[in-house]
Amino acid sequence: MRIRSLAEKIVLYFVTIGIIAIAVVSTYSFHTSKNALLDRTFDQLTSVRVVKKGQIEQFFNDRLSEMLLVLNTENLPINADTGMIFKAIDCFILEHLQSSNYYKAIYFIKPDKSIISFNLKNGPDFYAQSGMRDYQVLAQVISATNQIPVLHDYVFDSISGQPRMFITGIYKIQNSFSVQIALEISLDAINLIMLEKNPASGLGHSGESYLVGFDGLMRSSSRFQTESILKTEVLTDAVKQAQEGQTGTTLIMDYRGIEVLSSYSKLNVPGLNWVILAEIDYKEATKSIYWIRNNILLLSILVVAVVFIISFVFSKRITLPLIKLNDATKHIQEGDLDVSLPKIKNDEIGQLTNSFNEMAHTLKSKETELQTERNMRITAMIDGQELERQRLSRELHDGLGQSLIALKLKLAAAEGKRHEDTLETIEQTCIAFDDTINEIRRISNDLMPAVLLEFGLITALKNLCNSIADTTGMNIEFSSKGQLNDLSQRITIYIFRIIQEALNNMVKHADASRATLHIERNPEAVFAMIQDNGKGIEMPEQPEKGGSGIPNMRERVRLLNGSIEFISESGKGTRLNIEIPLITNNNGNY
Repeated sequence: MRIRSLAEKIVLYFVTIGIIAIAVVSTYSFHTSKNALLDRTFDQLTSVRVVKKGQIEQFFNDRLSEMLLVLNTENLPINADTGMIFKAIDCFILEHLQSSNYYKAIYFIKPDKSIISFNLKNGPDFYAQSGMRDYQVLAQVISATNQIPVLHDYVFDSISGQPRMFITGIYKIQNSFSVQIALEISLDAINLIMLEKNPASGLGHSGESYLVGFDGLMRSSSRFQTESILKTEVLTDAVKQAQEGQTGTTLIMDYRGIEVLSSYSKLNVPGLNWVILAEIDYKEATKSIYWIRNNILLLSILVVAVVFIISFVFSKRITLPLIKLNDATKHIQEGDLDVSLPKIKNDEIGQLTNSFNEMAHTLKSKETELQTERNMRITAMIDGQELERQRLSRELHDGLGQSLIALKLKLAAAEGKRHEDTLETIEQTCIAFDDTINEIRRISNDLMPAVLLEFGLITALKNLCNSIADTTGMNIEFSSKGQLNDLSQRITIYIFRIIQEALNNMVKHADASRATLHIERNPEAVFAMIQDNGKGIEMPEQPEKGGSGIPNMRERVRLLNGSIEFISESGKGTRLNIEIPLITNNNGNY
């Protein structure tokens, strides 16, 4: 598995955090902007729908008012006596209807079902006799009981294939002669209000407003389909909710199967159960937000690139001192302690650099101290070995050597003597041999007391104290506590040598007349205390300036992971406390 460097990790962390932050902000900004844009678009559609609703309601109310004016006028082209309908050359009301461009024609239906019509598109003077085709269409909307103007929904003319819309009413003459009148509303007048094809109208390129009847069929022309009135079915959720009397906005699939934003409401026009809708394609409405999204993505890429560059430079500024620290550490690992790094910052890295320099200086000082101590130990060991050799040499030369020379001389003197003198010489030689053997045993006992290995530490220490007391006349009190004969040979020998060295130093340097040796053991450690009433000793500040006795004692205690303490006061003697911890092996031995 590849280990990434700290610089790579810093760059990766910075870039990851940057990407996450940008993603969160971008997502929030996109959805916030999208919702704001949709809300604004819905508001815009609602505004268009409200305006169109007001215009279309006002249009039909105005047409009903005009029909009422027609029914109440006395200037119609009808003979009051005979009911004869003639050309309306000077009829003011018909001129008004023609000039408004809201109507296609006006029809007069007599009781005999004959129809006289005036084509308002060609002028009010145009008189025509309508046939049965018009009556079939008008029969769907006229009624003998219509006393006031009535607005009728579209009827379909099967002959022309076109929808037609009428306002009807009854015109009564003085002699109770009545004529039914029908005004045919021009579809162009309704489309002039509802149909929008100009993108600047507020509905863009895909928006439209249209009317839908109770049967779900369109009542105004579609922007996208020709001849849509009474032919195009619109059964969307917006139409259903509007037919239930609800007003609102929603996102739906329109009659074309395209997702649109829709604002809907019901019309308030007498005689018509219509709803009005204003809609725009979802894609067009959200086109700008996706442009914003693309810009956000582009800006995010630029920001990530900038974050990457900044994090790369920043990581180098952080990791460069660490790399130098790592290289310096490798130098120390290789033994080169002459390393010092310049402090280039006042932050944590600068503190780390200072700590490293201090550590390198401390290691160098410790290395010097360790080398000095190592040299001292080697010197002490060599000096101790040399002193031991010298002592052994003196013992052999002065003791054993002289005894052997004396034996040689005695044997040489026996040569040529009488038999009685020779026997005496042999007897004296045997005695001298016994003394020589004892001397050899004494020397051997100094080198390694046999009693230590054969009878244990307590017996060996008792013999040592008795031997020193016999030799020097010093009173030595010995006491022990606990089991000390089951220690390992190494611990036993080391403890014996430490105490032997301490007693020898006391004899050589303390000028003491009395001493105490106490040793005891508990499950965790062995404790020894040696105290005399001598003149005391002065411990050297530097161990290498003293003799080899105390360093040898310290070294043996250190090898046993123990501790040694010297307590001395001038003229009041010296006390030595020794503690050796006991660690058992797998077999339970120390």
